[in-house]
Amino acid sequence: MAGWRRQNRGRENEFVTEHAAGGPRKGPRDLKNRLFLLVDGYIRDLFATGMVLQRLEYDVYIANSAEDALRIIDAATPALVMTELALPGMSGLELLIRIKQDNKDGAIPVIIHTASADFKREEHCLASGCASFLRKPVEPDALYTAIQRATEAAPRQHIRMRTLLPAMVGGRASSGGPATTEYVSELSESGIFVHTLSPRPVNSVLPVTVMIHTIPLKLKAVVLHSIALRRGLAREPGMGMRFLEPSATDRELIRNFIKGQIIKDIPMQ
Repeated sequence: MAGWRRQNRGRENEFVTEHAAGGPRKGPRDLKNRLFLLVDGYIRDLFATGMVLQRLEYDVYIANSAEDALRIIDAATPALVMTELALPGMSGLELLIRIKQDNKDGAIPVIIHTASADFKREEHCLASGCASFLRKPVEPDALYTAIQRATEAAPRQHIRMRTLLPAMVGGRASSGGPATTEYVSELSESGIFVHTLSPRPVNSVLPVTVMIHTIPLKLKAVVLHSIALRRGLAREPGMGMRFLEPSATDRELIRNFIKGQIIKDIPMQ
């Protein structure tokens, strides 16, 4: 049995929050009450998937056998189990069935994440109660979507990454003021959080230019919530903004940037 806790809390671009643009803003610590158990007999895959989950801001324990996984489940009920089918000793399918037949643990969602291309095994797993059947290698956004659907009552659609990108936002808080350089501290396909000491009024529609890999991404966005700096404020001052009709090209640029940050330096298949 192996335990894996997230390291390097201060590293930029490795923090992903899972709230939608405009919703209650959560920091990394708010997501740490969810324990995920990752089970895989392939050490390389265990490492790679575990790192991706960490960068999606999930707490991860790892095990390389079903027997070890059951001991972890008995000691600390996880919010999710993700398992390979091919394991030493008991198989991932047997682990799934054991979990689903247990009165105490049967509600734990199980995602199968496997290199197997056997469609009959997929049918068997789905019939046995797995939440999703994913084939390796899986894209980070597809993995995130499966996790959200399995664990959240109101699943989020897009990964939201903590970052630091220069941005130009129009519409100063004092009307008629010029656009100024500010910073995007969180980014998703659907919106951004802009760190600024001069947040604009809610419902303002503003031009926004975000620099991604020296490429100026020009969009329009609406302010959904605004947080002004004041004494005793424990939250980051700024504004949450939702993009208005971003093009497919813009979405792809953002998606590829987020994916690149999540899988950076991780040996993928």
